[in-house]
Amino acid sequence: MDKMDKDDFVYALTQTLAFYGKQLEPMQATFWWDACRERGVDNLKRAMREHIKVGKFAPKPADILGICDNMSQHSPQRAALSPPPVTNCPPEISEAWRWFIGRCTSGGMLFADVPDVDQKTKERYLFLVNEQAFKYQDPDSIPDEYKLKEIWGEL
Repeated sequence: MDKMDKDDFVYALTQTLAFYGKQLEPMQATFWWDACRERGVDNLKRAMREHIKVGKFAPKPADILGICDNMSQHSPQRAALSPPPVTNCPPEISEAWRWFIGRCTSGGMLFADVPDVDQKTKERYLFLVNEQAFKYQDPDSIPDEYKLKEIWGEL
């Protein structure tokens, strides 16, 4: 891979880690690149997108490489990963997290027009994800700009 591939990878990784409230230091970027460069930038970026769908914490190189391995085990005709594990999470909480993560990864516009979700539902979802992150003592899962004062108190 060339310099442009590395820059593309580092940018995608920076955005992925920022979603989890983490910053990528230059030394870390070098370690990540050394560990992952053989997998191809497109595969790595796809693995990062998949991790955001199921990962509760910021990824480590082993997480992303594991997802790449999972993707490579499937035939080229099958674009999706294996179905996610069955969870006992209530459907509304699961929907709220899917909405929240999707909105955060699409430029951070939580209240932008989304045709299938009305304003009241968006507000309920934001409250639910904050409530769940607080309940499970996982403040890093909610970027500071989306933390609600009624849940977290003064920031």
